[in-house]
Amino acid sequence: MPTGTNRSLTRRVWNKWRRYSIDRYARREFKLVSDVPYVSFTFDDFPRTAFTEGGAILRRRGARGTYFVSMQLLGKPSPSGPIATPGDMKTLVADGHELGCHTYEHLDGCDSSVDAFERSIEQNRTALADVLPGVELPIFAYPLNGPVLSIKRAVGKHFVGCRGAGQAFNSGVIDLNLLKAFFLDWRNRGDIDAVREVVKRNAAERGWLIFATHDVASEPSTYGCQPEFFEEAVRLSIESGARVVPMMEACAALGIAR
Repeated sequence: MPTGTNRSLTRRVWNKWRRYSIDRYARREFKLVSDVPYVSFTFDDFPRTAFTEGGAILRRRGARGTYFVSMQLLGKPSPSGPIATPGDMKTLVADGHELGCHTYEHLDGCDSSVDAFERSIEQNRTALADVLPGVELPIFAYPLNGPVLSIKRAVGKHFVGCRGAGQAFNSGVIDLNLLKAFFLDWRNRGDIDAVREVVKRNAAERGWLIFATHDVASEPSTYGCQPEFFEEAVRLSIESGARVVPMMEACAALGIAR
């Protein structure tokens, strides 16, 4: 068998084990019981359009979002467009949106040591304090490919909640160290029925649906979505009867705390 095929097979097996292990172990479980469903809109990397377009849509609907920032990326180009500036962050917080941690260097939890990952978390907090003194980062989103088990176990100690992916919502006994999210990106571009269905199911189970994306632009990157699509997701969420709030506000309302 060719060497390249062996490597590909090994990688697939490793990824399968990684997904199994992070789902089953190092859990911080919480019984989610609520009279109403919750929806949070989150943005990874904090490209400028996530605020100028996505934030404006949320604001028009009386809602606010959660923006996961890697301070080293500020003001730089990225695959999802230019990243926000320190001035954008100040305006975002003044508008009532929320910041979360995405590591300082935007580290991949599948390709980093625990020590390096924890150092990057602390460095991100220190860098934020230079721009926005007194503003904290109580929640986290895993960049890129998510964590391995050792990273998940270590990171969970630092935050009220840690968001992953999974294309699902949170209900029943949830894992605060790996909260599920539903990404609005290439996986469902133009498929508003997929969004409608997950919003409907979340409402029926009175769960917590965390939407995630990157840029919100007329010609979005692979990782983002169009403004019209994003606005429809917001509308469907509000009309489902859900409380549409940033992640930490949902945590407070649900009784989630350290």
